[in-house]
Amino acid sequence: MKRAITPHPAHKPLEQKLVHRCWRAAGTALLLASTLGLTGQGWAGSITAPVTARIVSTVNLVTLSGIQFGEISASSTFGTIVLEPGGARISTQGAAINSAVPGGPASFEIIGDPSATYIISLPDSVTLSSSNGQSMQMNQFTSLPSQTGQLDASGRQTLFVGGTLNVDPNKPYGSYSGVMSVTVEYN
Repeated sequence: MKRAITPHPAHKPLEQKLVHRCWRAAGTALLLASTLGLTGQGWAGSITAPVTARIVSTVNLVTLSGIQFGEISASSTFGTIVLEPGGARISTQGAAINSAVPGGPASFEIIGDPSATYIISLPDSVTLSSSNGQSMQMNQFTSLPSQTGQLDASGRQTLFVGGTLNVDPNKPYGSYSGVMSVTVEYN
């Protein structure tokens, strides 16, 4: 005959607490392992990092005036008229300036982000043509500011552009005109 062993009544609550604590500890370990990713083949981790973006306004150019060399004269030898971005006109060799008719550089208003810096791109050359099919070349463009500029606290600045007009010998009289392209972009 088998004899049944009955635990002593004083030990029963203690055994129940121990069993309950063992199961609770095992459950906590399982929960911790699954939370930390310890149940797979390797360790896994994750972290966060900030993501930022800045939208800047576009740079806008408004033409205030075009380049005007004024009235000039050609001779039997080649010459040039240099128009500086500051407004001075200088003639060389066989070209002459009529001082009664003023000339001036092109001027543009640049509008963009306050205090932003920008790069200036000027054309290599421009062809000026007359109504009778004659032409002259303009090159050696210069600007003020030169190459780069910075907008003021309100996001504005005036850009001045000049260059050199090449006057061929015995160039026929008439009005000559052309179109130039100036580009600015944020630096």
